[in-house]
Amino acid sequence: MINYFAKGLLIGVIFGIPVGVVGVLTIKRSITYGAIAGLLSGIGCSVADLFYSCISIFSFTLIYNFILQYQNIIRFVGSILVIVMGIGIINKKQETTYKKADISKIISFFTSSFLIAITNPTTILSFLIAFSIFDIATILNKIQGIVLVVGIFCGTCIWWFVIAMVTQIFRKRITTIWLKYINYILGILVILLGIIMTIQTITKYNIIR
Repeated sequence: MINYFAKGLLIGVIFGIPVGVVGVLTIKRSITYGAIAGLLSGIGCSVADLFYSCISIFSFTLIYNFILQYQNIIRFVGSILVIVMGIGIINKKQETTYKKADISKIISFFTSSFLIAITNPTTILSFLIAFSIFDIATILNKIQGIVLVVGIFCGTCIWWFVIAMVTQIFRKRITTIWLKYINYILGILVILLGIIMTIQTITKYNIIR
């Protein structure tokens, strides 16, 4: 059991590196609303990873085939969602002070991160590659599978904890003017990432057709 948990933890750490939209949003929310808001925002992405890892490990064929069949549409919807969020960040009155997020705000952070991550079906392929690299058998008993999934989830959560804590350390050193510029920059970055996702999806769809 320890071996499967350790492998899952490594998979989560290695393949859960936050280089995308959720990573940017986690940094922004950690700066503006604090470490808890940023951490739970990132965990929304980890829950989506949990969903896809379960599909990969337990071979839910019906769901797996559905996701692969409609992955372009799912990813396109996700890219549009990202662009809309980026525009919302730019158009929103830029915060020049630090705020405290209430429960509803934190839930919205969690939900938005989950929706962004769940609309990236290629995550399944990443896990399949990871399982091959770590020599994990295709057929596992339920207990081993659950332990592996828990390890993956914990591994991805480590990144969000580190981002939230590091941001919290430097948060008080950021002046209100810099905070305003940071929000603009991160908003633009989110839009650009969304546009890149859209172009990649359309290009891939055209090639497939």
